[in-house]
Amino acid sequence: MLKKDNLIFGMVVATLSTLLTIGLLWLILFCLNMSINDNAKLFLFSFVPAIVELRWYVKLQYMKTTKGVLSVLFFGFCFMLYYLYAAGSFAGKF
Repeated sequence: MLKKDNLIFGMVVATLSTLLTIGLLWLILFCLNMSINDNAKLFLFSFVPAIVELRWYVKLQYMKTTKGVLSVLFFGFCFMLYYLYAAGSFAGKF
């Protein structure tokens, strides 16, 4: 089912896994009565499943799917760093 060599498929799989992990982390913070701004750096762990998928698709040598996963990782990580910098989590550390 997950063995397709397609750029769009890689983007969709990486986006879904990242969003599901973000939702799970948000639910955990909600259950602990914490806000997103208190632990914003915790959401960097949401990219771990996509990194595992990237390794798996490289090992299978599905290069088009790997490019899709890598592009989602790159743009998602850049967006997350921008959000953390704008939220003040990295203020004074650069």
